[in-house]
Amino acid sequence: MSGAYLYELPGTTPYGEALTIQQDLAGARSQQAIPDVVMLVEHDPVISLGSRAVPAEELLLAAVEYASRGIDLVEVSRGGRSTYHGPGQQVCYPILDLHERGKDLHRYVHNLEEVIIRTLAGQGLEGRRVDEHDFSGVWVEDRKIASIGVRCARWITTHGFALNVDFDLGVYDTFDACGLGGAPFTSVARELGRPVALDEVRPDLIAAFEQVFDVTFDPLPVAA
Repeated sequence: MSGAYLYELPGTTPYGEALTIQQDLAGARSQQAIPDVVMLVEHDPVISLGSRAVPAEELLLAAVEYASRGIDLVEVSRGGRSTYHGPGQQVCYPILDLHERGKDLHRYVHNLEEVIIRTLAGQGLEGRRVDEHDFSGVWVEDRKIASIGVRCARWITTHGFALNVDFDLGVYDTFDACGLGGAPFTSVARELGRPVALDEVRPDLIAAFEQVFDVTFDPLPVAA
């Protein structure tokens, strides 16, 4: 079992700010200046477009209409297609050195899915994988509850996954999330039929990550 840092950002964080933090941490990790780090963050509303996104097909509104709804649009270098982030969604960004984990990106994504599945089990929900091309992530029956989009440069990972906890799922009517042709999305709250705070889910996620990746967390030292 190895040590790692856990960085829990308070409140909501703009997407660009979180991206800058990831890049700084990834640079430090690549220089072996820090151990692995896992960021847990809740974002301001944003639709991120990965390297395989087709905006003309996936964005169903004009940019000005997204802006009027308070939703930013950003293009990012992670894999995958279009994904929503916003308050009420738990986002997890692992900054890991895969040199020490077999340099196996497929296994890494599989392990992220396992973290999500175990997190859902802690809430009494049964998550599952869909073993088809372009279907990474986790589903509850036929409803997608978590999306995965990662970047790996020189075997240092950034980006990660987003678990829908409790927010207005109507946002998925405004774009073709993950390019899935309008597949239904859900949340922990929708499945349980009651409000669910992120603080209810985070302990299960942290424990699942420690188990799956065989790490023990310490808080990331942050200068005052």
